[in-house]
Amino acid sequence: MAIQFNLLPWREERRAKKAKLNKSVLVVAVILGAVVGLGYYGWEKVRLDDHNQALNHITQKNKSLEPKLREKRELDKLKATLNQQIDAIEALQADRASVTHMLEELSAANSQELFLTEFSLQDGKVNITGIAENDSQISDLMKRLRASQWYQEPQLLEIVSMPKQGEEVKRFRISSNLLLPGSDIEKGGQNG
Repeated sequence: MAIQFNLLPWREERRAKKAKLNKSVLVVAVILGAVVGLGYYGWEKVRLDDHNQALNHITQKNKSLEPKLREKRELDKLKATLNQQIDAIEALQADRASVTHMLEELSAANSQELFLTEFSLQDGKVNITGIAENDSQISDLMKRLRASQWYQEPQLLEIVSMPKQGEEVKRFRISSNLLLPGSDIEKGGQNG
């Protein structure tokens, strides 16, 4: 007969020890994982709080700057308005001197026997109406206007005889473009 050995208790003890060890390792791993997870959560929460504080600080600074931005926008609008007014005043000042000089040129071109009855300026175009004793006076006026730097391309629009005033008395109408200083035509002429 053969001898039989019962090895079950030894194996069961070893299995029980391994199971206990595995449970202990598992519990330690779970605790360690929980500690690491809580630590990471705490660290992220601190970072998030820091970011929120920085965002709140920036938001408060932006709110404190809004009145200054509004004031700056209003000042920029006022500055633009003032610049437009200054430009308008400068243009009017330049036109005032131009009209005076233009009338001086017209006076110099006019002979003593020629009478100007109407003068109008609109959109850079001058219309002159007058009475002359003869055609040569009108011709002389046209030549002088052509020689002027201010009157560009004067055109004789009409000559009408006035027999009630005299045999050679004529009423005439002249139109001319006006060249103001600083205009594009003048600048082109100086550059070319």
